Amino acid sequence: MDTNLIPKVTVLMPVYNAALFLREAIESILSQSFRDFELLIINDGSTDNSIQIIESFSDLRIKVVNNEQNLGVIKSRNKGLVLARGEYIANMDADDISLSSRLEKQVQFLDRHPEVVVLATKLTLIDEEGKGQGYWKDDYNCTTIEQIKQTLPVINCIGQPTVMMRNDIVKKIRYNEKFLHNEDWGLWLNILSNGHVIAKLEETLVNYRIHTNSSTSQANSKGVGEKIIKFKLNYLLDSSKILKFRTTEYSVLLSFVKDLVSYGMPSFYSVLANMYHTSPVQLLKQWKVARDYFSDSAISAGPVFFFPFYHAGGAEKVHASIVEAIGNPNSLILFNGISQGDAFLSAFKKKATVLDVSLLVKFDFAKRWLKKKIETICQKNKNTILFGSNSELFYDFIADIPEDTKAIDLIHAFVHIQEIGAENWSIPVVANLTKRVVIIKKTIEDLRSLYFNKYIPKELLDRVVYIGNFAEERPVIRKNNVGKLIVTYVGRASAEKRIQLISGAAKLAAERRINVEFHFVGEVKAGIPSGDLPYCILHGEVTDPEMLDAAYNRSHLLVMASSREGFPMVIMEAMMHSVVPVVTNVGGISEHVLNNQNGILIEVVTEQDIVEQMVNTISWFDSHRDQLDKMALNAYEYAKLNFNKQFFVNSYRNLFEI
Repeated sequence: MDTNLIPKVTVLMPVYNAALFLREAIESILSQSFRDFELLIINDGSTDNSIQIIESFSDLRIKVVNNEQNLGVIKSRNKGLVLARGEYIANMDADDISLSSRLEKQVQFLDRHPEVVVLATKLTLIDEEGKGQGYWKDDYNCTTIEQIKQTLPVINCIGQPTVMMRNDIVKKIRYNEKFLHNEDWGLWLNILSNGHVIAKLEETLVNYRIHTNSSTSQANSKGVGEKIIKFKLNYLLDSSKILKFRTTEYSVLLSFVKDLVSYGMPSFYSVLANMYHTSPVQLLKQWKVARDYFSDSAISAGPVFFFPFYHAGGAEKVHASIVEAIGNPNSLILFNGISQGDAFLSAFKKKATVLDVSLLVKFDFAKRWLKKKIETICQKNKNTILFGSNSELFYDFIADIPEDTKAIDLIHAFVHIQEIGAENWSIPVVANLTKRVVIIKKTIEDLRSLYFNKYIPKELLDRVVYIGNFAEERPVIRKNNVGKLIVTYVGRASAEKRIQLISGAAKLAAERRINVEFHFVGEVKAGIPSGDLPYCILHGEVTDPEMLDAAYNRSHLLVMASSREGFPMVIMEAMMHSVVPVVTNVGGISEHVLNNQNGILIEVVTEQDIVEQMVNTISWFDSHRDQLDKMALNAYEYAKLNFNKQFFVNSYRNLFEI
């Protein structure tokens, strides 16, 4: 390679004491399908063996600049901007991984869209061992140019190491040294303020590593809210000094004021925000229904259940089954979340009194009133059981439970490390929980680790009980193994389900002329890229049991590409219908899906690899129908033996001492 030729792309990688992950990061760049680049490494005075790792590579595209002393990441990035020779500059951090097609796809896009100055991609979060940790919601939910323009003045939604930028423009703007730990966010805002366009590919092309030594983790440990407010203030002050106050700056100012009020007067801000987003008519309706229920002096309380939703979902189906198993007509259910549909509402109403308090609990005064009413029930009825699952309200209510009241929670699975869920909400009140139910055994180990890290007495682990979910038993179904292979997805299109990977597999399978049809059961259209829709057969939400049975009965394979799960009900149901699961190995799935025996576990992490393995597996099954038939029978026999309804019912009735 002629090193004097100007490359199309400069990959800019600042390095400071990054030996732990540096080799993998460099290798991910050198293995790119796009070859016309230089890898410009700014070694910022590393004191570990980072430089030895860098020098172990003989690739002539690597250019190393050694800072005589540690300058810090901002000065190192700006130094790299000055030295970069490529038409485009691709950011890269020393602990992340770029997928092999990243540079190629970004170059192709920027060549076709000269109006775009900064092009990001989506990212996947990984841990120190390279295992998937889900997604960054601000990144995942913000993809279009207009969404980016509206979101950036409020919160950063662009992953620094995913970006490719136009050299000539970014060199003029550069990173602002005043924005320590937010220099990337400041750059994006300055680019917008100067009238330039920022875009994002709706594809994950970078694995972003979360670990305790990263600069982001260390900065966030001091408080994210305060960090954001300080950055916006610095940005506004800096803009005012140079008399630059345009649309972007006014948007930042507005969000700064909101943040300041929210941070300094959270209760006041919460009331205002909730009033703005709440329908007064619906609020009054919920209050009237609740008031009428609690004013009944003859009320005879059974268990009180705290659930978030009654819409279609595996967790909601489990919750409805628990209420049915208890079978107490005096049961009360408090729904505290905004449901997207009413798929299971009638099932809950058949077995209990239902109160939707989703709007009431937004207001502290209404929440306090409701809490007093529940406390009164507990005081009048000894051994009242409060049962909660996926409900922050539940943990709030059991903080000061009356004597003799029992509190039981159900944890489907831990959420991703960057999210907040039941395991976090429960920490202050673990001692108040009489029992804790888990549906996968992995959660027991997760709780053990949580208790250790949070100094919770290990004796409280004795209160944890395992109760697996069930699937209704049915006769074995022998599938027609002639003709098209029927692949089915059943579920929602929420972010962690990564429905776009399944639709991407449908498109790739069609391109490879595999004899297969992809069917989707659920409201998923909004999550499928428009280019994939011609390869997907959509059935919408199916709530009728017979229609759902029919969907399973015609299916050969169930596919899931989730980034996190507990153990999904749909896998249990599919296996009971002799459907072979082809699913990502997350949560407790491997406790029941035994690889190459009753299903296939997708072990790879990157989204690109997940799609590839899924399609390869489907192609193999299409060519080995006899093996598909054997595995389908194994799936059915396993489900029949392990997903027993009577065990589920008896376990919960014993838990409630019925």
